[in-house]
Amino acid sequence: MNPSTIGLSEDDIEAVVKSYIKDKRNRVNGKFRLVSYQVRRLSEEPVGYLGDHYILDVNLREKMVHYSPEEEEEYAEEEYISFFLKVLPENVPKLADYIKEMGCFRKEILLYKHLIPRLQDVMIGTRAFVPTAYYTKEERMVVFENLKTDGYSIVQGTKNLLDFEHLKVALQAVAKLHASSLILEERSGAPIPKLFVGYLNENAYVYDDDHVRKANLENAIYVLSEMIKRIDVYASSERLDEILTKFADVVRKIYDFSKPSEVFRNVLNHGDLWSNNVMFRYEMVPTSVESSTCSEGRLAEFEKATSDREDSKEIEAAAAQASKQPACSNGERRRRKRSSIKKPNPFEVLSLGNWSEPGGTRPSSCILIDFQIARYAPPAYDVLSLLMSATTRIFRERYLEELLDVYYDALRAELDWFHRDVREIFPNGFASFHDTCDQYRLAGLIDSVLYRHVTMLPVELVARCREEHRLPGSVGSPHQPGDRNAGVDICLQAWSQYDDYRLLMTDMLSDLVDRYILQV
Repeated sequence: MNPSTIGLSEDDIEAVVKSYIKDKRNRVNGKFRLVSYQVRRLSEEPVGYLGDHYILDVNLREKMVHYSPEEEEEYAEEEYISFFLKVLPENVPKLADYIKEMGCFRKEILLYKHLIPRLQDVMIGTRAFVPTAYYTKEERMVVFENLKTDGYSIVQGTKNLLDFEHLKVALQAVAKLHASSLILEERSGAPIPKLFVGYLNENAYVYDDDHVRKANLENAIYVLSEMIKRIDVYASSERLDEILTKFADVVRKIYDFSKPSEVFRNVLNHGDLWSNNVMFRYEMVPTSVESSTCSEGRLAEFEKATSDREDSKEIEAAAAQASKQPACSNGERRRRKRSSIKKPNPFEVLSLGNWSEPGGTRPSSCILIDFQIARYAPPAYDVLSLLMSATTRIFRERYLEELLDVYYDALRAELDWFHRDVREIFPNGFASFHDTCDQYRLAGLIDSVLYRHVTMLPVELVARCREEHRLPGSVGSPHQPGDRNAGVDICLQAWSQYDDYRLLMTDMLSDLVDRYILQV
């Protein structure tokens, strides 16, 4: 595909490559010639809802001093570079207008041009937790590093769910995001909304009758209520009318949840954490029984040391022991120039994933993508949104508390590396963090049902919506059920025709109804 098809010129491509060379090689004036380039779709099927996705393939040759073009072509080596592009879907006008009104591209571009580089500077020398954006064009295109060339991928074939091992590594990345936010605020002496005015204005839950997202939420309440009516235990209940009335009231609480808290400490929230917005890189599991046992021992020692019940000397000892193990390199760009005496970050040298079968693989690191609806809110909002979206009710009954421990210990270790005490954020330690989780568990559930009834739609239904130039999930003002936008019916069609979709939506809705409506 010719790059001009999506509005990418040769000058744009040269600017992308210059930014890449400056970043990766620390060379401001890297000289090169473009040999060839092309753009191709990331997938023939729709990937994501708030943009079109492409791969930019570039072949280049470094310019050689005192060589003629002919000699350069003969002797200079060619280099292949791959980039990931997110582009406003202008070929679907209704979707493009919807994205523009939401301000998704504007928000993400502002964050990647100004805020996220500051966070990356804060955490320089550590494992990457967000991708690097090399170029933006107007409010319609962002060009990123192609994480797949560095071994990262989205988990496939798990029905949008993540297992315990993946969640531990994902929560480590979330903790790094939140920690970088806290440290940036401390160094700058001001909260992020004052440092970057207007960047984090709420664009997902906007309580304005004239805003598309207000209509979206009301339409979502309608379609989710229709789903509740189709769940046998509620359909046959004498309390069905009460359930439906209270359900609408409970869902509308999200307007308050999405505002910065006046009680708890706020941080930069990703805002849309689910299985497709976390990418993982994997490592081989040692086959040696001796090495496996040794590593498990170090992990146990570290987990013991990062418990709230251990004193600081034991934490220092565990960190010192961990620092003797080889760390995973993330390239020269991320090496931190520090004095020879430094306090190591134990999370950079220990994998917190469960051990798989010897000879298999396990997730070793995670990168968070898609910051189009980021906000400023307590850490628990992000944590619970991920855990509610990517797990089942039964799974949470077994593992939720343990995973909250994982996040808390990860945040504690990140802050400890900067000589900050986690109790500056949570005054009573884990107990304070747990209190915020109790408050924001409902927010995570509401997020799950509002986002996932659209994002979990089968790709063939999404493709059909795009072909017919209409949105899955609905837009426009809600009226009587018979006058609803046809996009709403797509969700109910998925409910009736696709078992996986119906089972997952039933699971989420049942948890919300049973816990926050029937028990009230």
